[in-house]
Amino acid sequence: MPPGPTGETAGSGRLRTALNALFCLVAVAGIGLSVWAIVMQVIDLRARSESRERIEAGCGGLVDPDAVLGLNGGADRVEMSDRHRITTGRSDSSCVVYRVGDPGTTYGHFSLGLTLSPSNPNADERRVKVDHEPFDYFTGENRDDVTAVAQYALPHPLGDGALGEYGTDTVTVRAVCEDGGRISSVEAEAEVWHDGPLTSEDRRDLSRLARQAAERAAAENSCRARVPEVPSAFPEPRTALGPAATAGGTCAWYGRHAAVQGRGELPDRALAAPAGKASAHDSCLLAMSPEGTERIWPAYEKSTSRPVDLDKALTLRPLWLQTDTLVGDGTRGLRTGAANRTSVRPGTAGSADGTWWASSVCDGRPALHLMQVSYTYVDILRDRLGPLFRAYVDDATARRGCTDVTFPEASDFARS
Repeated sequence: MPPGPTGETAGSGRLRTALNALFCLVAVAGIGLSVWAIVMQVIDLRARSESRERIEAGCGGLVDPDAVLGLNGGADRVEMSDRHRITTGRSDSSCVVYRVGDPGTTYGHFSLGLTLSPSNPNADERRVKVDHEPFDYFTGENRDDVTAVAQYALPHPLGDGALGEYGTDTVTVRAVCEDGGRISSVEAEAEVWHDGPLTSEDRRDLSRLARQAAERAAAENSCRARVPEVPSAFPEPRTALGPAATAGGTCAWYGRHAAVQGRGELPDRALAAPAGKASAHDSCLLAMSPEGTERIWPAYEKSTSRPVDLDKALTLRPLWLQTDTLVGDGTRGLRTGAANRTSVRPGTAGSADGTWWASSVCDGRPALHLMQVSYTYVDILRDRLGPLFRAYVDDATARRGCTDVTFPEASDFARS
């Protein structure tokens, strides 16, 4: 076909027309996508703004909403629990944040608990059980070795412990008020629900939020307090017990005691945490392995008229003990186990329900030192309980420079 006036053939003209139409369609589509992207961006910004407002209102303005939204990979849309709301004028309050997923679904994201302790300890109505249940006897993965792994990690100090403690997925920060105000201390506990194990950076972010909440709540309640900075190191909390002889940190005292006194019926496993000189709460968990239990069982069966069945001791009644030290307002309202619910008060010492306690004064604040022993283990360790507890209390008080130590009577260790 001969070319037209412009030199184009009819075929090439139709091609150009088709290409022009295609370019127009692409341009229109591109504009449409750009507009849609802008619309979605506006929607996301509005959702994030509404989420920030919800966090601000529900958590009493104590934490940075953007920092909360940034936890666990980040979230733009959140809802708040209707049943929990922070009020800085109440002794106990909390807020719970849920991240929004697919339509109609929400997932746990973050929670903040706030505790204000009144200056008058007699006005504090809290009730706290001191007994523990460290091992999972029924659903544990390894029923043949129930004392291999604990159900919980022990409290780890933030720095030297003056700021607070952290666990597997929680951080607790305290602001200790100067004397003369309405309240004695502010405690903020922050928790994040994470898709996987928390990293050091996750715990650092959570610690900053807990510190921010404690500092702001203290200011709102005229609590003059020096709140230490968040530390740079966060050793990983663990739950697997290791050899007791080489345990350090909060269980270092036990290795020294056993080396001098001889292990015998004493535990051969330990779970420790770093020891903070200024910690308001630290713990040491000790337990007997299956091999150790089988080793001491013949002598135990001969020493009592009603021995516990060995199989139960290996599965449902393992041999363990845990020591705890609590300093400051954490000593309030403590009660022993369900049997008698005996009050455990600063300035006293005694025993009840498989728990022994001593008291002291650490840096001007009341302190309680406790030892809980599993039911069967009390009979096995009867003659060694006093020296064992003394070794623990001596170490806990010396490490903190505590004074005015009150220790249980010898008769407290002779009776059940």
